[in-house]
Amino acid sequence: MSEISEQAAKALGDALGAEHAALWVYGLANAFVGEARVRSAIEEAVDAHTRLRDTAEQAMRQAGLTPTPAQPAYDVGGDVADQSKAIELLITTESDCQVGWRSVLDSTEDAGMRSAALDGLTTSATRATRWRLTLGRQPAAEKFPGQRA
Repeated sequence: MSEISEQAAKALGDALGAEHAALWVYGLANAFVGEARVRSAIEEAVDAHTRLRDTAEQAMRQAGLTPTPAQPAYDVGGDVADQSKAIELLITTESDCQVGWRSVLDSTEDAGMRSAALDGLTTSATRATRWRLTLGRQPAAEKFPGQRA
């Protein structure tokens, strides 16, 4: 992959930004969890988001673009004081990643970029569903992951 459209470049940059934010938010959430199974799920999610962030950065470099760096901090829109609030924040974060990767999927015909976008969309949707199940929320799965209401 060498050249990508302006629309695909913006979408990829947005997906990268969502991945940077996800890694930061998972670090924050980790401070508020007590259950071993939740902590383990956070570790797995961090590994996946790190892989997706690295994939997005590599794709941008291959296209001759400079990846946007992570911010020092992100606005989480309120207080996080316990495990439930932390998991709610993780659901929001996963939804943001879904939107970012869906936008990449919709904006390019490049097979490699589409494959990465599908991976990002699918894994974020799966994690969000698992987090909803952890909180006992129903329905746990969204009908169309990655679409904003």
